This record gives sequence, C-alpha cells and structure tokens, in this order.
Amino acid sequence: MTNGESTWPKPPIPLTHATVVTGQWRTYPAGMPISIEQILRHSGELQQARSIGDLMRTTGAAVKAMTRYRTAWISWFDPERSDQIRVLAVSGPIEAIWETSPIIPRGADAMLEEIAVGGRVIVVEEARTDPRTNKAMVEHYGNRTIVNVPIVLGGSVRGALAAGSFGDEGVVVPTPEELEALAIFASQLAPAFDRVHALAAQAKAEEAQRQLHRHLESLQRVELMGVLAAGVAHDLNNLLGVAFSSLAIIDVSKLGSDAEALADVNSALERMRDIARQLLLLGRERSGQHQRLDLNDKVASTLALVRPSIPRSVSVVHERDGAPMVEGDPVQLEQAVANLVINARDAVGAHGRIELSVDEQLLDEVAALGVSGRPGRFVRLRVSDSGPGIPRELQRRVFDPLFTTKPLGTGLGLAVVSRVVEQHHGFVSVQSEPGHGATFALYLPSLQ
Repeated sequence: MTNGESTWPKPPIPLTHATVVTGQWRTYPAGMPISIEQILRHSGELQQARSIGDLMRTTGAAVKAMTRYRTAWISWFDPERSDQIRVLAVSGPIEAIWETSPIIPRGADAMLEEIAVGGRVIVVEEARTDPRTNKAMVEHYGNRTIVNVPIVLGGSVRGALAAGSFGDEGVVVPTPEELEALAIFASQLAPAFDRVHALAAQAKAEEAQRQLHRHLESLQRVELMGVLAAGVAHDLNNLLGVAFSSLAIIDVSKLGSDAEALADVNSALERMRDIARQLLLLGRERSGQHQRLDLNDKVASTLALVRPSIPRSVSVVHERDGAPMVEGDPVQLEQAVANLVINARDAVGAHGRIELSVDEQLLDEVAALGVSGRPGRFVRLRVSDSGPGIPRELQRRVFDPLFTTKPLGTGLGLAVVSRVVEQHHGFVSVQSEPGHGATFALYLPSLQ
C-alpha cells in the first residue's frame, strides 16, 4: 500500500461452487458477510432493467445492501466517444440520467485512466491526501474514501463502479468481502448496460419509423391540399376581384351610418384574400427564387408589416444576435415568419408577450426535437408566446393542414410554415407546456 492506495489483482476471487452448495453465507474473518441470495436478487433486478434509470436504482440499492457505503456512481467509457467519460450518479431526474449526466475528458481523472488501462481495482483510502485526486473537486464534494471497481466485458474495460464515503462519514476502508461483493456486481453491469442500450436503440429506431410514417401521411395530406388549393384559390380570387371592384365604386361619403358596416365587409374580404394567398402558397410545389439573406433582417421587416395587427398591450421583443446567412425565397420566408407571429398573437390575446430570437445551432441529431431530418449546422428562429400553451397530445398535429384549436382558425397557417421550411431543406418544431406558453422553432440550413 502506497500513498493511501491499495490495489487488488484482476479478476477478483469468485464465489466457489462448494460455497453455493454448502451454505447460504460466505464469511470472512472481519466485516460484512456476502449473501448469495442477495447477490442473486440484485442480478435478477439487473436483468429486468429496461433503462439506465433502472440500472442506477438497482446499483444504488445493491451497494447500500452489500457494503457500508451510502453513495454509488458509475463512470462509463462510451465506445463511440473514446475521448470522453460519462459519470452517472443517482441525483436529479433519474429517468433522464443518461442525457443529463456530466461528461469529462478521458485524461482528466488519473484513477479512471489507470482503471481503463490496467483494469485494476483502486481504493483511495483518504481522498484529501491522495496525490492523484483533484483537491478542488474533493473539497467541493467532500470525498473521503473512494473505491473504483472496473466493469469488464470480453476482456475490455467498459467503465468503473464507484462507491465511497463523504464528509462526516469519515474514512471507510473497504473489507475484502465488500470488495468482492462490488466486483461480483460490477461483472454483471457491462452486459446489463449493453442490453439496455440495445433496447434504447431499438425504441429509438421504432420511434423514428413512426415519425417517418406520420411525416409521409402529412405529406400526402399536403399534396392533396395542393391539388384542391389551386382550384379553390383561383375561383375565390375571381370572386374577390368582383367584390373589391364593386366596393371601389361606392361613394363612402354618402353612406352615413352604413359606412362602418361597409368597412366591416371590406375587412372580411381582406381576410378572405389572405386565406386565398395561404392556399396558393400551400399548393405551390416548388419554392421561388432563392437568394442569400439574413434571417434577422427578414424577421425585422416582417415584424414591421404585422405589428399593426398586434394589440399595443402585447409586448413584442426581437432579440437580434449575430447568425450566419441562409439561402431562401424571401417572399415565402416572410410568409412563414408572419404566420408564426400571427399564431403567437392569437395565442396571447389582448395581453401578453411575444419573443423572437435568431441564433445558430449545431445539431448532432434532430430526433430529440420530435422531428425527422438530417443533423447539421442550422440558423434557428424561435418564436415564443406567453399564451395558454398546447396540450402535449395535440402538439404533433399542429402542422397538419386544416387542423386548428382556434374557434375561427383555418388550420392553414402552421401547415404553410411547415411546407415552406421543408422546401428550404429545414424543419420546424414546437415545445409547449399547458399554462406556460409555446415556442415554435424554425431551422434553416446555415451557409457557414
């Protein structure tokens, strides 16, 4: 033993067949006995685990039951990112533990690096004095004794099961039987992790297939709407032309009290003209002339056009940060931005807040956003409102043509947004919690 560290050979001494046959307990001269039934129970729980959260719950319970340590964590060497180590500890929302766990560089922890290279059990009896421990981290977390047991599968070190004491718990040096119990449990963790990751990959693939199926159904509905839109919009525009021509020859000064009624008629006709334009845009199979443009500039010019239709009591904020250029049809993008703002206006009503921001996003995957598409570098426009929010079960339908939750809605505005963004090789997502507003995010490929 040097510098407060003890090491044990790999692999640890296993329980023998004779032990299993002759008795329930295997007891060492001093310390806690190892219960065969206990180990088998924890092994069965690992086999039943369906998620990383299940594995961590089982690990925490097993370490508490088999040792004097109250705290356990797992350092996982991700084979897909060999330069990183993911640290899993039972704290916070355990069902999202993999997504929220901290990631450290591979060479940042000398003990973990030694385990990865040598596959040895490492015990640091006093973390405050061991020369290899990060003293700032030790002071922050209050580490005292640290036990690291390698997790091995097929001769390859996949990670480390760790347990230890903290603060007033003082130095708790593990007994040989505690080390053996941890080693036996660690030997079962690697295949359990692989099985859980395989289940997660299968679930992810199935969800991607479902999303693709929904996407194809939506595209079919959009194509059908495109066929109908051309004829409907053409006829509607002809009738609107007649109506506007007739209104133009009326002398408003002679109408007296009827002038207000005529103004209402004119407003209704203008609303019908807007719907006709949306139908034409929805039915357009190809986008128009594309050019390089600054999405921040397009947002600013669109806000100038639609701001008069938003009540003065509604706060509209445009956070203008630097972002790369995009390529697109300025008319179509203006229509998409306007529809998002108008949708937010309808959500907040007479009072509320609408926030718009443009930034750059590098996405390794887009499935987490609930959409289908290719990862890459995007310019993102976010439009957030302080409205009532959208129920979770309705969020995947808000971009469907003719689907609306508004009493006077047409179900075309967000369908147009989705259609325009797809034609620009991007995608749009929605995030909302009932009672906490909604945020629509438009992603367009970055030119940088």
